[in-house]
Amino acid sequence: MKTLSKVLSLAVAMLMLASLLAGCGEKQDETTGTKDSLIFSINADIVSMDCHMARDTVTSIIHYQVYETLVRNQPGEGLVPGLAESWEFSDDNTEITFKIRENVKFHNGDIMTAEDVAFSLNRAIASSFTTSYSGTMDHAEVVDDTHVKLCMKQAFGPVLQCLSVPCLGIVSKRAVEELGDEGFASAPVGTGAYKFVERSSGEKIVLQGFEDYWRGAPEIKDLTFMIMTDRNTAAIALENNEVDVLYSPDLADREHLESLENVAFIPGNGSVYMWVIAFNNESSIFSDQRVREAISHAINREEIVDGALNGFGMPVEMPIVPSVFGFDPEFKNQEYDLEKAKQLLAEAGYPDGLTVTIKLNQSSTYTRPAEIVQAQLRQIGVNLEFELMERAAFLSDVTTDANYDITLFMFTAGYPDADYVLYGRMHSSNIGGTNYIRYNNPDVDALLDKARSSSDEKERKELYYKISEYVRDDVPFIPLMTDNVCIAANSALKGVQANIGECHYVFDYSWAE
Repeated sequence: MKTLSKVLSLAVAMLMLASLLAGCGEKQDETTGTKDSLIFSINADIVSMDCHMARDTVTSIIHYQVYETLVRNQPGEGLVPGLAESWEFSDDNTEITFKIRENVKFHNGDIMTAEDVAFSLNRAIASSFTTSYSGTMDHAEVVDDTHVKLCMKQAFGPVLQCLSVPCLGIVSKRAVEELGDEGFASAPVGTGAYKFVERSSGEKIVLQGFEDYWRGAPEIKDLTFMIMTDRNTAAIALENNEVDVLYSPDLADREHLESLENVAFIPGNGSVYMWVIAFNNESSIFSDQRVREAISHAINREEIVDGALNGFGMPVEMPIVPSVFGFDPEFKNQEYDLEKAKQLLAEAGYPDGLTVTIKLNQSSTYTRPAEIVQAQLRQIGVNLEFELMERAAFLSDVTTDANYDITLFMFTAGYPDADYVLYGRMHSSNIGGTNYIRYNNPDVDALLDKARSSSDEKERKELYYKISEYVRDDVPFIPLMTDNVCIAANSALKGVQANIGECHYVFDYSWAE
């Protein structure tokens, strides 16, 4: 019966897919005969089409097509000029003056001005959605027709990285003022390679190539993002040439996708995601450093990578993943030592071990590694009892209310700099917010403050190494592993890259002739 149910469910999903894809079939340029449409499968709906009102990964994929930023994070190149041709820092690094690119058109035909840029930055700074990126920014002001000055509250090393994310994108001031915030979200106006056509909530987002795009008209003219939450269904659709790009394919499908002639499975080089065991450092059990360290000594990272990621990832000992600034490959965490772990538990008052509830997002992304950790900790007498929760309830209970003892979750570097994760998760000023491990250490606070305000890369790396030593010795959380971002696409599609920042610019794509 279970097999029949699974088959029926898949059949229903494929019928739904067929109806969604109606009207999204292949389209060819009538003058060249070359295919110029593309269907891109995403695994969730977007939050908003207003770039200043969302910052999640899936929404950002669409925003990268519609909006642009002053600085662009170009896959394979790093930070390059975007809507700003150049920039200059003041001597104390608290002001940045941008030379604005001229003759750039918005989708409504207006020419982008310095007024639009300053307005956009100030609107983004005022949004609660951008705080992780704009928290050190004070305001932007027009200098003259081609220059805008960004004034900082303090010097901030990763500021250019922050300015490259879509939630600090440039919008049409006139469109926002005429339509209002709600109206703008329904009819957004940016400068990107694609302009908005329509959104069917829970189904698809349709975009069209912008012929007046300042870098030249895109080769892909019609772009549809299909929302397909079932990754297995999406993989079948890719195999059947019903979609052209599959974002975030399930690792279980990797071997099959790699075997197909019409599919290119494209692995990246690491990611910005780090799985961690996170403790509530104020809980009655885990406020004791000895208990936290005991668990650290019982963790076999290689085993977790092999079992949870099918080997498609790497162990992480430093609280910074390899793709993020500040990483040092020589750093070592606590050694694997079960006897040391048992000794520490006994010293902490648990000679016979202990039982504790671990709250988990019910997704297999977290339950699979948690099951391996559960088996590992059983060897030292620590019994983890699972409490599985839907995502919204988990986020409310754990990340908002800190109503937990221990969890296994993922820290994400919203920009590829150690500051994003370490300052957000460890600085005491963020307790009650992003510091849901409730860690409070004045020495670490001072190191974090110094690292984020410095513009000297060598000094910043040394500071993040010292902070990592605190993570190793004090064990406020335990870094486990990172994965490799990957993407699958029709093998005839050129220009597709898997990249750690999930910066998927369809402007770079084209069909082989």
